[in-house]
Formats: sequence, structure tokens, C-alpha cells
Amino acid sequence: MPLLDALRALTAFTPPATLPECDPALLGDVLEAHGLAPLACYQLEHSRLGAAAPEALRERLLTSFQGVLNDNFQKLVALRGVLKDLEGVPLVLLEGAAYMDWIYPHVGFRPVGELRAALRGEDGARFAERTKDRLKLLRTERGGRTAVFAGEKIALTLQEGLWPGGPEDVPLFERATPYPVFGPSARRPAAEEALLAIVAEQALAGLHAPLVTFVDLRELLAQPLDLEHVRARAEALGLARALHGATLLVAHFFPATADLAARLRPPLGGAERLAVERVVEAAKDPARLRSLRGADAAARMVVAP
Repeated sequence: MPLLDALRALTAFTPPATLPECDPALLGDVLEAHGLAPLACYQLEHSRLGAAAPEALRERLLTSFQGVLNDNFQKLVALRGVLKDLEGVPLVLLEGAAYMDWIYPHVGFRPVGELRAALRGEDGARFAERTKDRLKLLRTERGGRTAVFAGEKIALTLQEGLWPGGPEDVPLFERATPYPVFGPSARRPAAEEALLAIVAEQALAGLHAPLVTFVDLRELLAQPLDLEHVRARAEALGLARALHGATLLVAHFFPATADLAARLRPPLGGAERLAVERVVEAAKDPARLRSLRGADAAARMVVAP
């Protein structure tokens, strides 16, 4: 598939020498829709891939890259401003903010997106009190398990577990590592918990998730992982079907991950496997930017925790 070949080339951290032929307008649409435009832009501008790329595509992606870089910088600076003096309230950053200078070597490679972190329920009141001069509580959601705070230049969503509304997750906090650039209380999830959080995010989208999350998954699969820990945790959290499907999809999008993805993939019963494979099949086309009404909800019923 020419589009998928081009996407693989443009999202590789070590890209090939040439860009596979592909409709540049469709390629630009898909890259932007899936959060891949900044990474693709960097590769076009800093490797041999850009030599034969259409100028219009390069200019389009450069605009996206500059916008994402500025947005990321502003969000991360604002987040550090909120957390830098916060002590005694462990906070595990999740998603884009957790990946910078870890699985992504450049701050502009991936949109940070929504700032999100995990906080123990018992620490919620203490966090609100100690940040009250910088943040205000806007609302709580999902039975009080999620809280949205906002300040002058920042919005921060806090949750108790690996996904919004999920139960408090003890291993997420116990296995997290210090993230001192954001202050003494900031933590980054262990690779295994980061991977499970991505899979949960994809599951809540019925596996019709942005391709950037599969780049996240690809790069986390390259980290040293306790595969048995991930499988056991996925089973306990109700994420086994989602992990099965996510590993099939990441192997489809990025074949170099196929062996490790297969080793991580939990076994399912026949009926379960068939249901998940149908969801996976529907999610394989990166050019399918919209789903039929009700399709996402049906997929979520199969894979969501």
C-alpha cells in the first residue's frame, strides 16, 4: 500500500534514503489527521527523504511542525511552572508530556496534546490546596475519578489510574521514576505502565486511534519490557482484548515490531479473538479518517476496559 509505505518512511527515526511514491495531498491529510505531521516534517527537512518531496507538501508540513513545536513548548513551560515547587504530592505524567526526552528525542516530534497526569485520590485535596495560586478546579468527571484544573496558560486533567475514569492504579505509582525537570513530585511511568496507558487510550477509541499512538507503542516496544508483567496487568485490568488488537495493529503499521508484538500478545478464546480481529480489520486503513456512525461505539464494546 503506497500510503502506508510512505507513512512508515516518514515516521521512522532512522528513515530510508527515498520516499515511496504516494499522492502528496492524501499523505498530507493523513499525516495531519493522525498527529504525524511534525515528525514527518523533521525527516523531510533533515534527511535525504526530502530531496524528491513536493515543495507544497514540505511547506504544509513545516507549518504544522512550527505550530506543534510552539504549542509543545508553551504547554511544557507552563506545566513546569505549576509543578516545579510542588512537594509531597506524587504526580505521574501521562501521554505526550511523559514521552519527551524519553521515547521521542526531539520536543517537536509529537504533539503533547492534552496535559494529563495520574494522582492518587487521597492526594487530590492536597494538590488543589498547594496549587491554588496557579490552578483552579473547573470540574470533576467520571464519578469524581477525573478532575480538570486550569490556570492562565494551562489546562491539566488529573485521573486516578491508567485511563480517565479508571480505578486508582497502585503499580503505576509504585513503579514510576522521577521526572525532575518538572519538579520534585513529578514522575514518569515505567515503560510497562506507559504501554498499558496507550493501549487503554486506543481501546477507548475502539482501536480507531490516531497513528501517533501506534508510533508511541512502536517506540515503547523498543524499550526493555517485562512482557509477563504487561500481559498479567492487561488481564487484571480488562485490557487483554485491547492489547491483543493493539499488537496486531502495530505489527501491521510497523512490520519491524511484529516479532515482539506477537510475544506480547495475550491469547484469547476463539469468539473473543474473532471479535477483536474484526475491529482490527476495520482500523487498518490509515486513510479512513471517519468511521460509520455507531462503528466506534460497537468497537469500544469489544475492546474497551
